[in-house]
Amino acid sequence: MEAIARHQQVRPQKRRSSSFKTWLYAVLSAGLVFGMWQLATILFDIPTYILPTPVEVTFTAFEERQRILDAIGVTGLEAVGGFIVGNFTGFLAATLIAYSTTAARTLLPIGLAIQSIPIVALTPFLTLLFGRGFATVMIIAAIIVFFPTLVNGVLGFRSVRAEALEMLGIMSASDWQVFWHLRFPTALPNLFAAFRIGAATSILGAMIAEWVTTGSGLGYLILQAGVNFEVELMWAAILISSMLALTALALISLVENLLCPWIVET
Repeated sequence: MEAIARHQQVRPQKRRSSSFKTWLYAVLSAGLVFGMWQLATILFDIPTYILPTPVEVTFTAFEERQRILDAIGVTGLEAVGGFIVGNFTGFLAATLIAYSTTAARTLLPIGLAIQSIPIVALTPFLTLLFGRGFATVMIIAAIIVFFPTLVNGVLGFRSVRAEALEMLGIMSASDWQVFWHLRFPTALPNLFAAFRIGAATSILGAMIAEWVTTGSGLGYLILQAGVNFEVELMWAAILISSMLALTALALISLVENLLCPWIVET
């Protein structure tokens, strides 16, 4: 049974030469962007109130580090909560759909309907239901994370090879054994693709919700800094939110490489 699962999982693809190169390219790209940014502000004499230089943004970030750290803590907690809840419910729904035609006919339309509603339009309604606070922000982040996990999970569970299923049937494997040894490992590449999407979008969803529902977090800090014409602080918060999303993405990729060595990135 284990051999069948491994045979199903292994696919000949080309892995990146090394994670070090990936990080090196990322650092070099970031340095290039910051260098071009600094050069553009000098050459085109862009006013600070429109686009401050990276040096000014970095200096402001250091000066306001306590406010920024507090905001990171709030947004990070909300995003992690939404990431966990959204992925859990998406995985559960995908599992039900994979095994039940009735669930597929019920849950997929519901998921599509929720996904089609703009999150900005949904936020006031959820605020009325759950109040202005952590719960509302976490639910909004979870809704954003839910659909990619649902779709990718269904695709993964249904991508099992017919011959592998037939072999397990000949071996009288139970539904649980088929799921654990075949369907779940086969779906992991799709699920981790959804997790990578959710790692970034959960932070974005939390920040959008913070504009409306709370008085804290990176989203609120960006809004407040913009209203108060603290342009350097606004840009610092924007850049840090991007770095937070990239860090979350890198962590998911690290977990994927550790748990699923057979998954090969192209």
